[in-house]
Amino acid sequence: MSYKLIIIDKSHVALIYFRNKLISITMEHNLYKINDIYLGKVSKILPSLDAAFINLNNESKNGFISFDQLKDKNHGNIRLDKNILVQITREPIGSKGPNVSPEIKLIGKYLILLPFSKFIYTSKKNYPDNTKNKEYSKALGYLLINPKHLGLFIKSESLEANIDFLIKEIKILKSRWTEIITKSCNTFTPSLLSRKKKFINKIFEEYSNIRFEFISTDSYEAAVRVKKILCKIGSLDIKTNLTIEFHKTSLDLIRYYLIDVVITEIMKPRVSLPKGGYIVIEKTEALTSVDVNSGSFTSLDTPQQTSLWVNYSAVSEIIKQIKLRNIGGIIIIDFIDSSNQRDQMKLLRYMNKLIKKDYRKCTIIQMSELGLVEITRTRYGQSVYDAFSRKCNVCNGLGYLSTNLNKVKNVFYELNLNIIPPFYVEDRIAKIYNN
Repeated sequence: MSYKLIIIDKSHVALIYFRNKLISITMEHNLYKINDIYLGKVSKILPSLDAAFINLNNESKNGFISFDQLKDKNHGNIRLDKNILVQITREPIGSKGPNVSPEIKLIGKYLILLPFSKFIYTSKKNYPDNTKNKEYSKALGYLLINPKHLGLFIKSESLEANIDFLIKEIKILKSRWTEIITKSCNTFTPSLLSRKKKFINKIFEEYSNIRFEFISTDSYEAAVRVKKILCKIGSLDIKTNLTIEFHKTSLDLIRYYLIDVVITEIMKPRVSLPKGGYIVIEKTEALTSVDVNSGSFTSLDTPQQTSLWVNYSAVSEIIKQIKLRNIGGIIIIDFIDSSNQRDQMKLLRYMNKLIKKDYRKCTIIQMSELGLVEITRTRYGQSVYDAFSRKCNVCNGLGYLSTNLNKVKNVFYELNLNIIPPFYVEDRIAKIYNN
């Protein structure tokens, strides 16, 4: 089986395997999801930061909004306790709440409705060297909406879409916006006005280009939903060799495929490279650092050849781990010292080639005077650290245990031997202490 999909719908986690190798993990926050629309209330204004906190849910963290986003929008001056319509742009990370924006976007398959805009935008992919595509997209936009009232962004895929489908889609988006406005006038704040598609729908929307041969879910209802989605989008027919299985509970699915062990292994800092080298990935609140080490690799004749070979093998593994762990923000890579400028340029060109295959925007900023490579990657959704880890209640997030805590040290040693995942640790410790 080439592509295999495992969906834990209850936990909003999905794993994709290719030839029995894990290539992607998709996660979603249980409460705050990207593109959800809320009617919030300004709970705190921070003039020194030109920002404010927006109350989205009385039992959870507030959203964060910058004053720069409020300029030229139909919201006027922001003030305390003011109701404001916002959309989630980034899920919570660590102790931080979600980022929100007043610039509402209703996203369809080919079109994005912009209720607070009065312009028609087209994707640059539509017309890199083709003026006709640009003119067609603009004309299409004026046919679908009146820019005096609403704005529209036309995706590059719309050039191949059926015009009747586009007319139907814009009607659905307009109707959805009308429902949001009506609901905002008849509800109390804070309140969720519009939720994005369900997690299973999101999976098949993001990976529409993949033909899965095996899908496993954590319930019968989820398996039925998967079948309906595949039939609706035309991915399931008589010729398709597809198996859909379900397990009675999420725990059964996790145990059967050892998903807790897989995730524990992924979160380990050290990743081995071929023939003895290794990399160490450390996530902090400000950035992610990656250290490249030659380890026991000494097969080549000169130090220059050794460092270049290890650095090259490390690049492909680093890019793979960044995508697999969904690391975003600032990434600093410390390669093995290479004073040869020609080797450095080869390494950067090779890295740039691999980065272009990433589905998120990833940019190499520079190589510093210390030989550190600086990268930025667009944050989207949660990383494995945000989804599956929490601060240690023993070391308070330091990451190390004191040597005088013998009892706790022995407990963790036993946990490590049995490869107990992070989300079982507290229960296991409680049982050991009770005994």
